[in-house]
Amino acid sequence: MTLQKVREYIVRHRLIADGDLVVVGVSGGPDSVALLHMLLQLREDLGFQVHAAHLHHGLRSEADRDQSLVESICREWQVPLSLRRVDVARMAAEEKMSVEEAGREVRYRFLEDVRREIKGHKIATAHHRGDQAETVLLHLIQGTGARGLQGIVPKRDRIIRPLLDIAKSEIIDYLEYHRLPYRIDSSNFDNNYLRNRIRWELLPLLEQRFNPGMVDVLCRLAAVMREENRYWDELVGEAMDEVVQEGEEVPLTVGVERLQALPLALKRRLIYQILRRAGSRRVSWDDVERVVGLLSQPESGHRVPVSGGLWVRKSYDVLEFGIEETAPVDFCYELEVPGQIEIKEIGLLVSARLLSEAPKVMTAETAVFDWEALKKPLFIRSRRPGDTFRPLGLGGSQKLKKYLIDKKIPRSQRERIGILAADDEIYWVIGHRQDERGRVTRDTRKFLEIKASRVDK
Repeated sequence: MTLQKVREYIVRHRLIADGDLVVVGVSGGPDSVALLHMLLQLREDLGFQVHAAHLHHGLRSEADRDQSLVESICREWQVPLSLRRVDVARMAAEEKMSVEEAGREVRYRFLEDVRREIKGHKIATAHHRGDQAETVLLHLIQGTGARGLQGIVPKRDRIIRPLLDIAKSEIIDYLEYHRLPYRIDSSNFDNNYLRNRIRWELLPLLEQRFNPGMVDVLCRLAAVMREENRYWDELVGEAMDEVVQEGEEVPLTVGVERLQALPLALKRRLIYQILRRAGSRRVSWDDVERVVGLLSQPESGHRVPVSGGLWVRKSYDVLEFGIEETAPVDFCYELEVPGQIEIKEIGLLVSARLLSEAPKVMTAETAVFDWEALKKPLFIRSRRPGDTFRPLGLGGSQKLKKYLIDKKIPRSQRERIGILAADDEIYWVIGHRQDERGRVTRDTRKFLEIKASRVDK
């Protein structure tokens, strides 16, 4: 019954198409193990293929056993598996993020990397109805608008959630019926995390004292808001085409009079989307309200800061959405192999060594190349006007500036990016993407491993 319910959900929301290759995130926990098993049962019927991916976060002592379980399951079920190990705690400290936020960031980055490497079509995660209810409550507590109330969506870009209409109890029943092994993540019971306090304290309290069907109520609210937002997004898209202009010196401009004439609800949603397009990854309610207030300022020249290193300025009859300027840095150092070098200008430590076989453990800070395919000597240098490279897995060449803009990398961060290069060839935009040239192939005989990590300046 549960499997049929998942199949109907996949078909209804068009999550998987015939011929798709689906990357499944498998932690070893009950939800992801059930997801992997269900998709394997459905793959022949719906005409898709499955590839598993497991990320070792380096946070818990039992994480090695989680990985061993996933490897064992994939061997037994004959599922191809990609692995990566990342020091999430270190990343969180370096990027001034919470461990929870850093874990989510690196997890989705890893899954997308795997999808690109194997030329996959979709990424499946094991979010279920309980996760949906928790997410809506989390957004309410932290402060949200209509978009936050839709919670987790069935499909976002290439990410799909086939279990989103399944209760946790149904997942456990499925695991027990099929006698499937799984592991429990001890961090799920750590009440230092807000989501865990919602799961173990707030949601049970609401169910016991106010409404035993609280999960259903919250999931229904999310479904309603998803449809509301879909309608509004169509209106916002039409308004964006009418009022937003793109430029070189100032990325985006908007006519004040046309924006001010819009109803407040549409105006807020439009400003939110403009800020997203300008490069702010996490637009807050305060950001939107500052821009709404700026519209009412009678004088020209007023400017307000918003999230993501952006500013918005009223210049006569237009609003200008720009990026905080940072002084460009210029450096170029030869990289000895083997060897290590510190790029003090951007606080980067780079080390290189040669290996006779590919390293078994990769991190987000590591890149591996075919040593014999690279020009020499190698340099670590700053970006230069006109830089072009061939992003691995994307096909064709691309201007580096355009690539970073498309990836919504703030200009302030672009100036702190190092480039591994030789002559006119770029091999690695450090911390972002390797070039097709120098990539490892089945014919590679000598491997160059390069590690790049941030250091305190």
